[in-house]
Amino acid sequence: MTDWRKKTLDTYNKSAKELADYFVGIGARTEDIKRAFGYIKNTDQPNVLEIGCGDGRDAVEIATRTSNYIGTDPSEKMLDIARRKLPNAKFEVSGAVEYDFPEELDIIFAFASLLHLDKDEVKVVFDKAAKVLRPSGVFYISLKFKPEYTEEVKIDEFGERMFYFYTPELIKKLAGKQFETVYYDTQQVGSTDWFTIVLRKK
Repeated sequence: MTDWRKKTLDTYNKSAKELADYFVGIGARTEDIKRAFGYIKNTDQPNVLEIGCGDGRDAVEIATRTSNYIGTDPSEKMLDIARRKLPNAKFEVSGAVEYDFPEELDIIFAFASLLHLDKDEVKVVFDKAAKVLRPSGVFYISLKFKPEYTEEVKIDEFGERMFYFYTPELIKKLAGKQFETVYYDTQQVGSTDWFTIVLRKK
């Protein structure tokens, strides 16, 4: 049986520079980051965790709004690039499922990162997030969308990666009663449908 998590990680490590160059063309999610900070009550150096920060393209924007930032990613090579962009920021090599989340978080970002986890793994991440987010803290998520939960192997110039497609209904179910939805939107990038959902800790 193929270990798709390992194969996906190998792709990010082997093609880190090429992927980082590709992401430059997409740019940082400035409006999403601005929106997330607008939801929280702790506006003085809030505690922010970014799951799957990759090469740090969004970390650069987040770091303009707080000095209490931690970025995690399982790809060491992607984090090497992130550290060059933000040498004073804190980055840790870890997948979201294994990571020991810090306490008293105000915002958790997961931009296009939970899509490499299956629904059981995402449930683990939600349970961890619920324990460490402050009341009214937010979990800001973007995912690939299909009408039904499904998995798909993508083979391109970067290598092989496994993606999981979600629905907002499934994400709400996995998050459980510990969260409420405060924002939802859909996007289309190329031929791929995406959705953004913001969950607030009750």
